[in-house]
Amino acid sequence: MIDLTIHGATVVTPGGRFPADIHVREGRIVALGALDASPAQVVDAGGLFAMPGVVDSHVHFMDPGDPEREDFITGSAAAAAGGTTTVVEHTHGAPVRDAGGLRQKVAHLHRRSLIDFGLAAHIWPDRLAGMPEVWEAGAAYLKVFTCETHGVPALLAGDLLQCFRAAARFDGLVLIHCEDDAVTREREQSLRQAGRSDYGIIPEWRSREAEEIAAAEAALVARLTGARVVIAHTSHPEAVELIQRERARGARLWVESCPQYFFLEEAEVLTHGPFRKFTPPARLVQREDAGRMWQLLASGEITHISTDHAPATRAQKQGGDIWKAPFGLPGVETTLTLMLHAVHQGWVTLERVVDALCARPAQLFGYYPRKGSLLPGADADITLVDPARPRIIRDDQVISKAGWSPYAGMAVVGGPVMTFCRGRLVARDGRPQGEPGWGRWLPGMGASGAS
Repeated sequence: MIDLTIHGATVVTPGGRFPADIHVREGRIVALGALDASPAQVVDAGGLFAMPGVVDSHVHFMDPGDPEREDFITGSAAAAAGGTTTVVEHTHGAPVRDAGGLRQKVAHLHRRSLIDFGLAAHIWPDRLAGMPEVWEAGAAYLKVFTCETHGVPALLAGDLLQCFRAAARFDGLVLIHCEDDAVTREREQSLRQAGRSDYGIIPEWRSREAEEIAAAEAALVARLTGARVVIAHTSHPEAVELIQRERARGARLWVESCPQYFFLEEAEVLTHGPFRKFTPPARLVQREDAGRMWQLLASGEITHISTDHAPATRAQKQGGDIWKAPFGLPGVETTLTLMLHAVHQGWVTLERVVDALCARPAQLFGYYPRKGSLLPGADADITLVDPARPRIIRDDQVISKAGWSPYAGMAVVGGPVMTFCRGRLVARDGRPQGEPGWGRWLPGMGASGAS
């Protein structure tokens, strides 16, 4: 018995597109194309594209930790509405530090997520010895910072070398936030001593130089140690090119970027202030300058796209002191829409979008082909998109607790219509469907029995 047939869609993969029906049984894709069977349910997808559900490998749902900003119930619902079926989460306020903490978080999140999820572990400088244990417990990756952020100490050069060497021994995957601690501290001290509290401090404090220095160091140490390393939220072409030099010399490096580095301008912070406070900050002088970033995405030098979703409410952002305003933006609801708009504009192909949002992250984090593909045997994580649907992004449509979007007022073309997670409808026309609890924890590739 076939439970669900999606009829009439054009299936899109990284390698091309073709018309085919998709047949689902017990949450898995069993066949593409014609099938002599009577399905229990048929979804008419004529005129739509069918792609794998988005795999967003870098979100902060802050559950537990800071649930006033977001939690897994609202965050996963917002992600589903945006076409995402799998997230990998790292909490700011209460990060996973060890194997016991990972198990506690998995238990806490039981029946709190609408979609499937992995969990990252945070590596403190004084907890490097615990890396193998948390990896084997099922962490999706090991998150480290090169600057003090959210009260977490920086991993400086000596510790970074030790961390990467350890990760290489058990082939763990490290995701690293690259801003040099000494540079950001010096800039903050200088700006504060000058009495600066204007919005323009953000790009000066979290400068290009800070990112480039840290990215260059991380890429070099990755090559020297043989560790597998993802450079997180890379914000501008020069940083990407620094990383690629070491990759060309044999380093096992991947480059993550986010929509804010393709669509938001640096000068927007002067008028939007705390609502453009995220780090690394936007670098574009104007949106037209994003051409080089789109080229790097098209070529695969930017490996994949995630959101770095880290929302805060209006009240939290509007505290009055730009120094104290929380970092972060909401993003899970708009990433696929923005990338489909880029396809409409001719900046990137739909096949590359599917690769960068679905296949590549699933492969990198060990979930492929169960996630990130529409192959027979894969989970029926399917997002139906309308490539020609016009829309204006609006704050009053936001599902996240943030209640606002940095892209509000932007006219876009293309967006998700229906999202299925393991064959169940979890979103339709930008609104979540169903109750939390459908989502399952996905152990990382280091866990015994992980697939």
